[in-house]
Amino acid sequence: MKRILSLLFLSLFLAGTDAFANDLLLQSIQQNMADLQKTVQALQAAVQNQNEVLLQQAIEIKALKEHGLPSSDRSIASPQTAAGPTSAVVPAQAPSLFGFSQGFNPEIGVVGIVQAKLTEESADAEGNDTITLQELELNFGHYVDPYSRFDAVIAFNDALEAQNVEIEEGYYSHWGLPFGFRGQIGKFRPKIGKQNLLHGEFLDTVDYPIVIRDFFGEEGLASSGARLVHNIPNPLEIPLEITGEVLRGNNGNSFSGVSRRPIFNTHLKSFFEPTKDTNLELGWTTMFGDENIPIDDGTGTGTLARPGRGQDRYGVKVYGADATFNWFLPEGKTAKFQNEFYFQNRSTLVHPNDNPWGFYSLVDYRFSRKFSMGVRFDYLEPLDVAGEHIRTTAISPYLTFWQSEFANFRLQFTHTDPAGADAKSDNAIFLKANVLIGVDKHPVQ
Repeated sequence: MKRILSLLFLSLFLAGTDAFANDLLLQSIQQNMADLQKTVQALQAAVQNQNEVLLQQAIEIKALKEHGLPSSDRSIASPQTAAGPTSAVVPAQAPSLFGFSQGFNPEIGVVGIVQAKLTEESADAEGNDTITLQELELNFGHYVDPYSRFDAVIAFNDALEAQNVEIEEGYYSHWGLPFGFRGQIGKFRPKIGKQNLLHGEFLDTVDYPIVIRDFFGEEGLASSGARLVHNIPNPLEIPLEITGEVLRGNNGNSFSGVSRRPIFNTHLKSFFEPTKDTNLELGWTTMFGDENIPIDDGTGTGTLARPGRGQDRYGVKVYGADATFNWFLPEGKTAKFQNEFYFQNRSTLVHPNDNPWGFYSLVDYRFSRKFSMGVRFDYLEPLDVAGEHIRTTAISPYLTFWQSEFANFRLQFTHTDPAGADAKSDNAIFLKANVLIGVDKHPVQ
């Protein structure tokens, strides 16, 4: 009997042990399944984000392959050289963009420009003999969908008297318009030659050429407006791009100070590759807009106020030509020869010179990965100096140290002989630093 009870007890114990082990095994399997499910969900999210990144890259790569476009990445260490007709093109089958990456995480970059200047000028003009944070740029941009993109550039200027904020650019780009057109609306830098398209950190020199500053402003021309771009087919299969722009009328030194009528601009560009190591870009610009006479402010002091009613409708005509030759040498060395020429046909209602004109020529040689050097020559018969061949000339040699693709430093000497009988020549030394964090992307201009 005792033996039977012992066997019965042992059977019950073993059965209980098996049930407990089974429960432990079931719990372990359930926990492993839960962990595996979390891992799969994390992998799905990672794959979705990677697909979005690959989609954006595919859009840009397809545009590059089909149209020979430069990358939309604008690196400080790689200033724009020459390129073919540039635009952004959407793939034929355009999938939709979705998810956290597209909706809440735009591309953001910050550019700091610090400049020191030492000059012989006796006038206490702002920026003379000082060091300043010349500009702090905030760049925001992202693809809205596979057909479009929005970009904005907000600039903070550390002026001596008062700091100020400026919307340098803010525009929507669309490359899926009918008949192969691409378009932009908002505020942007018009297609006027080569240098006007560039922000200050992408210039080869410390400053803009004198003819750009005299005709369009100290930092070139940026204006609200609309732009349409199209590639012109031709039997020779030569890349030929035409751009038409309607711009706000109160911009630039050459035009009216009011927005009553717009400025119209047309730019034609072509691109050639004479050899496998060289390329040549040619362009032509035609602009016309209003010229308005400033009126007395009514105080009896002779002070001029805003321009009065338009006295010369579309009386300002500006023409320009540009040519950029690039030579790609062994060991990563490059040489660039760039020229822009502008002249105007206008009355003397506002500015005394009815036929101002000017040009610059620039030679830039990147002789190593870390260093480049060059020189720019300027010639100008200014808007506000009347008389035949009264001109301003300047020569500006410079040396640039490329610390990395995110930082560079430039030393420049400029000798200027200004127009005017009583004007004295001036020598100035500049030291400029450009620093970038984040990304600085813009649609291809």
